[in-house]
Amino acid sequence: MTTKMKTFRRDKLRRLIEAGKVETVSTYHFDDMTGESRSHRPMKVAIKPADWHDQQPGVCYLSEFEFTTKSGCCYEKDGIITLIVHGNSNYDFRIRA
Repeated sequence: MTTKMKTFRRDKLRRLIEAGKVETVSTYHFDDMTGESRSHRPMKVAIKPADWHDQQPGVCYLSEFEFTTKSGCCYEKDGIITLIVHGNSNYDFRIRA
């Protein structure tokens, strides 16, 4: 039995990410310079640091604008939180226990 989709607030998702309680289920991103990138493995999620030198391998980093942009949406269904930033960038997350 599936549950209905329900809106999930982006500011709430951001606070959960900042608290280290979220991991990816899958990610998708496409841009004209680097092409397509996808992942279907669990990864730790964090807010992108100001200095890219502080980034660590194996972490999915999100920019602050991805939570405030006017495009896209965020919803939850069957325990999976989907963040659609725009047509070329989306993420599926799970809240860790």
